[in-house]
Amino acid sequence: MKGFSTRNLKYMRSFAKAWPDEEFVQQAVAQIPWGHNIRILDKVKDPSHRRFYVEQTALNGWSRNVLVVQIERRLHERHGQAITNFDTTLPRPV
Repeated sequence: MKGFSTRNLKYMRSFAKAWPDEEFVQQAVAQIPWGHNIRILDKVKDPSHRRFYVEQTALNGWSRNVLVVQIERRLHERHGQAITNFDTTLPRPV
């Protein structure tokens, strides 16, 4: 193989170090584009936060720009913190 830039080779090495769990790579990380993976590697250092952003990107279909905004606004700290009345208002699922 040839044609890989030095920068991309470094990203590939970082990617392999960041995601040693092959099962997670196949399930979630492989579902998002390479550019999204690079942004997550560059901007998020904590492995659990990286996992959160990968899962949310795959689930919500975020563009690269939306992903970056969510990372910069630290969505992982706020996720699930909204006050809701769902438990008292919505009927229980069957």
